[in-house]
Amino acid sequence: MGGSEVVGTLGTTGSMTFASTMTSRATSNIRVPPLVLPGEKCRDLREALRREWLETNGLGSFACGTIAGAATRRYHSLLCVATRPPVGRMVMVNNIEQMVLHGGETYQLSTNVYHGAHHPEGYRLLEGFRLDPWPIWTWRIGNITIERELFMPHGVQATVMRWRVRGGTIDLVLRPLLSGRDYHSTHHENPDLSTHHEVDGQAIAFQPYGSLPTVRVHHNGRYGHQPCWYRRFIYPAERERGLEFEEDLFAPGEFRFTVNEGREAEMVLTTEGRRRFDVGVLADTERNRRAQVVNASLSEVPKDQLDDTILYLTRAADQFLVARAGGSTVIAGYPWFTDWGRDTFISLPGLTLATKRYGIARELLASFAPWVSDGMIPNRFPDGGDVPEYNTVDAPLWYAVAVGQYLEASGDSHFVMERLWPCVRAIVDGYRRGTRYRIGVDPQDGLVFAGVPGVQLTWMDARIGDWVVTPRIGKPIEIQALWLRTLRVALHLAERAGARAWRAEVEVLERRTRESLRTRYWHEQGGYLYDVIDGDPPQDASLRPNQLYALALDPPALDPGVAEHALDAVEKHLLTPYGLRTLAPSASAYRGRCTGAPQDRDAAYHQGTVWPHLLGVYADAVWQVRKRRVGRRLLQGMRDHLMDAGLGQVSEIMDGDSPHEPRGAFAQAWGVAELLRIALAG
Repeated sequence: MGGSEVVGTLGTTGSMTFASTMTSRATSNIRVPPLVLPGEKCRDLREALRREWLETNGLGSFACGTIAGAATRRYHSLLCVATRPPVGRMVMVNNIEQMVLHGGETYQLSTNVYHGAHHPEGYRLLEGFRLDPWPIWTWRIGNITIERELFMPHGVQATVMRWRVRGGTIDLVLRPLLSGRDYHSTHHENPDLSTHHEVDGQAIAFQPYGSLPTVRVHHNGRYGHQPCWYRRFIYPAERERGLEFEEDLFAPGEFRFTVNEGREAEMVLTTEGRRRFDVGVLADTERNRRAQVVNASLSEVPKDQLDDTILYLTRAADQFLVARAGGSTVIAGYPWFTDWGRDTFISLPGLTLATKRYGIARELLASFAPWVSDGMIPNRFPDGGDVPEYNTVDAPLWYAVAVGQYLEASGDSHFVMERLWPCVRAIVDGYRRGTRYRIGVDPQDGLVFAGVPGVQLTWMDARIGDWVVTPRIGKPIEIQALWLRTLRVALHLAERAGARAWRAEVEVLERRTRESLRTRYWHEQGGYLYDVIDGDPPQDASLRPNQLYALALDPPALDPGVAEHALDAVEKHLLTPYGLRTLAPSASAYRGRCTGAPQDRDAAYHQGTVWPHLLGVYADAVWQVRKRRVGRRLLQGMRDHLMDAGLGQVSEIMDGDSPHEPRGAFAQAWGVAELLRIALAG
């Protein structure tokens, strides 16, 4: 233990091997420009700590952090592995201490947050940060420039890092910081952690806890085993959220490298076992793969219509598409969400259809098909197991709508009729019969009723203990719009299938539902649509954005004058440059900031907080009501946000009050998907 050194054998440029099926070059010449933050932004600690980067590997694993290098969340890590892809996430390597020895002086490149202090202060040496296409940091020490790049190869449980130097020679010292804990928790010094290490070929192997995978650190330097603890890191973002915010991390030893213009330092953090890697091949392969994704996604878009924002969103879209049990699914958001049914199928058009990734769209639809149960699909696959949660009224409808969108975009009628038509029919029949949580069709008006006390079934799903913050038991407006769209898809597929008798029944139901939506939701006094009817109270007159789904119906379900008045009300009270408020500021329940402890944030989550993904249905409503395309204009309003919070990403939520600070997850699938969809539509 302690003191021995192991000499790495990877050579001056590395000799790790990796087999790839990708071609060696991109298929077109569309290039995503670097997303660049200048040195003055990086050296402003407040600015550097609020901006976050994200790397993913298509398996549910990820790496993320701040551009300052300091972890401000318990989720910030260099290797968070999905042990049961895409779930079972465990933080294996939290961070890495970086130190430079040059000219008899020691320079710290790292930054950490402790009680009352930031130490060390490596951010002061930052000359810049860029995504090109992955995170790259640049530090300057006198005339020497040091550059680090970091990426996760697609389909590989690994994080790759490479350091380059220009202008001289340095000694680089790296100390990985390990934990081995669930990504929702924190880690503290304890006697159960194993400090043992093994020389594993060209890597050093660590297994802090016997129940976890072994972490192997491949490198081309020298290793000295010097186990110690780093104590009491502080995570300010968790403290602000009223959660556990202090952590201890284990450092097994030091990796030392001599780096100059002829020799790079390389490190691969992996749980992949005894495989070998070639860092150069990994980098070339992954860079080409990402270029191919963008080029294939945008190959049919005129180049004069491609601005930087669309390119960044297209690149971001790829990070949410991951594998599950031989198929595909969508991670709802990073850093803490898994795959949710509702989010998956709201996101599907923007992530896959607008980008011509029909094969992945097909896999997404097929992956959920076996889980249709009593007319419902899962809302969530929990981290702790594979038993899904069927607690959503809208996810099955979004699934059926996505089936129709996939057929229209791809023309893949054989697959739809063979695999998906039975699912759509089962959903419609399940709602007609009635299913869980009193979800079912009212035969009197054709509208869908849903809800039981203590359970929230719509997307406005915040709950504090037994208190459902936005109880919407009854007939929510957006559910009726989705039900109508589902019935339209079902009618089309039934005609293809020759199911004449069933189609005739559904056609009658569709007409009844459409008429009820037209006549029962208009709130004359307010000049907009009721949010929920036939509940408690009988008409909920809260001014919310859910009515946009009814305004966006094609063919229209509302009288033109009614639709125009409702759209005016939404624009006046709910529309912001970054999304739609979930409640009008004039309401007594309005909460302008989504901050504080969990109960405070949940109380504000749908009570005025802005949701960027709602810009998608707003653009659809404007097109349907006024025949105007506003997607590109809305995208321009979001441009500055892509340089803030999650870089190149769209945050889950923002404050209802100006300046609309970003909150929640820093990368949200349906926000990226909906903005990309409406931007490519015009």
